[in-house]
Amino acid sequence: MAVDRLLWKITLDVVVLACVSFPLLALLLWAEPYRRGYFENDESLRLPYKKQQISEGLLAGLGFAFTIVTITITEFVRDKQGKGCGEKFLSGVLIPGWVWESYVAIGIYTFGAACQQLTVNSAKYIIGRLRPHFFDVCKPVADMSSPLNALGYIQVYNCTGTNEAQINDMRLSFPSAHSSYAMYTAVFFIMYIQVKGKWRGSKLLRHSAQFAALLGAWYVGLSRVTDHMHHWSDVAVGFLVGTSYAVVVFLFVLKPKKYGMPRSWETAQPEMLPQPVMAR
Repeated sequence: MAVDRLLWKITLDVVVLACVSFPLLALLLWAEPYRRGYFENDESLRLPYKKQQISEGLLAGLGFAFTIVTITITEFVRDKQGKGCGEKFLSGVLIPGWVWESYVAIGIYTFGAACQQLTVNSAKYIIGRLRPHFFDVCKPVADMSSPLNALGYIQVYNCTGTNEAQINDMRLSFPSAHSSYAMYTAVFFIMYIQVKGKWRGSKLLRHSAQFAALLGAWYVGLSRVTDHMHHWSDVAVGFLVGTSYAVVVFLFVLKPKKYGMPRSWETAQPEMLPQPVMAR
């Protein structure tokens, strides 16, 4: 029965991840963003197009590799220290405890990453905010005979730009998916090693690693502004979404209480003082 439950758990994990990932894939492949209009005098849309420093593939690869290496090393060390969950049997095969714990943590991290990406990308397609390089990429020609353009807000126009991929992407500014994923990974890492990456060495080493992860996510967000891919508000909301998902996933899905997280809010039991000997 224990083996059956373990296989059933893995099967359910795969199904759940597929259910979250498929809508995200469908959104990226087949959805059309909302066609938002523009004002001719909007200076925030007149920045030149620049090649982005950090592509989606590079960010995703680095983020997942960084998280997988961190979790695997941490769980291996914990297992050697006798803090692991013990060995597991899967179809008659002995699985080390640190392998199982790594699988659980990586799976939960992946689930949270898929959820936050689905959240931000669905918002992109629903809102359709124009990127700062809109004029440079689209080179719009307005239909001034349309009554929809009479008030100065141009809703009927044609793009004369030649790069179809950039034209399709120019309406996906809000919020920043790069910033959301980078901050999600950084906050998840910070909380993970804070709870499970304990050792007897310098505490500043652990906190320096946490600060470096946070600084890396901060840089990713700032690069999206300097690359003219996002407005600052897009990045700010992306940071907020990523942080929120990391906290919720870590606290309520990974559930760090079982790893011995100190509960400082609980009141300690008062020490019992010895009762005085009664004088006769």
